[in-house]
Amino acid sequence: MKEGGGGKSGRRGKEIVIFGGVGVNFRVFRPPMNMRNRAFTLIELLVVIAIIAILVSIALPAFRGVQERAHGVQDSNNLRQMGIGFQAYLGDNSDTMISTVGTTGTGNTTWEQAIGPNGSSNYVSDWHTFLSPFDHRPYVTPTTNTPALSSYGMNELVLTSSNDNATSFPHPSAIMIVGPADTGTNGNITFVGTAALNNQIGPPPTSVAGLMSAGTLLDVLFEDGHVQTMKVSDFNNASYNLSAVNSQSMFWNPLAQ
Repeated sequence: MKEGGGGKSGRRGKEIVIFGGVGVNFRVFRPPMNMRNRAFTLIELLVVIAIIAILVSIALPAFRGVQERAHGVQDSNNLRQMGIGFQAYLGDNSDTMISTVGTTGTGNTTWEQAIGPNGSSNYVSDWHTFLSPFDHRPYVTPTTNTPALSSYGMNELVLTSSNDNATSFPHPSAIMIVGPADTGTNGNITFVGTAALNNQIGPPPTSVAGLMSAGTLLDVLFEDGHVQTMKVSDFNNASYNLSAVNSQSMFWNPLAQ
């Protein structure tokens, strides 16, 4: 290969041999001295860090959204498993709803124990089901036949109803059975519940916090077994029912007409 235009003076006309009889002239591929071992400047390093920070700030909300949706799916699945457990329990107990009244239902047994894997029943086969994925407390292995921790509460008006015959509830698709328990005051649910008898929820006298979408949504199990993701405003006011008064609403009261 000739360098330049083939002149007769200086370096013109000289040939640079790349491939010779004994091998390759690697000096041809060697970068100039001022290009060797060149490090990043401080400005270049700061630019790279800034670009990485921008990419992270863009990706992090998307990741959190995906994580929240995954937790929401698991939360709904937990409640669906409880719904199946309730239906099986009712089928084995002549449609007698779980109750805290000593002469009916399960007596003083907790509702989790009545449908959970406590040795006498196995309607819900895993105690993990009673721990919400939004509940960041570590799982505790039960030492008795009841879960050590529970993220959910049962509607206290169902538990203490004067009529515990589930077939007599006039609005099975509207009456809430189980929802997230232990509402907090900081814009989100604060889980502190165990499977004690008082792990139940009642008509909220004040605003109830949510779990998803900045505390504006939560999952609820209804008597007919379906799970619904509700707005916290609906959960509080039951405004979509015939009666907006919580104590008389078909959303809370199993015998409301």
